Amino acid sequence: MTLPMTLSLATDQGPVALRVVRWIARAASLASLGLLGLFATSGGEAPSTFEWVLLACFPIGVGVGMVLAWFREVLGGVVTLGSLAAFHLLLLLDESRPPSGPWFLVLASPGIVLLVVGLIARRSARRSA
Repeated sequence: MTLPMTLSLATDQGPVALRVVRWIARAASLASLGLLGLFATSGGEAPSTFEWVLLACFPIGVGVGMVLAWFREVLGGVVTLGSLAAFHLLLLLDESRPPSGPWFLVLASPGIVLLVVGLIARRSARRSA
């Protein structure tokens, strides 16, 4: 028995403003994924074991979350936010300080915006039902 494998974008229903924000966040996620890809392939020394764990959180986990958010906004947003939080927590535990600057949050923000859009869309759908 085979199960149908359909993968479609998260619904584009809801108020116009919500749809606009959804598509802006999707476009921003493409830009962010492009930048993350450039950083990930920029070369340098081979990562240590701890650095591989960090890389699994950021950029890999954040990137997977943003791609997933195109199809399942809430789940993808949670993966993005969880990966970012794990990255910050690991650095805090290792270096006794979080990463400096806003850039990690900026690069992950499209996934977080898609999480918020997904939550608002769910709430809106429940109200109209």
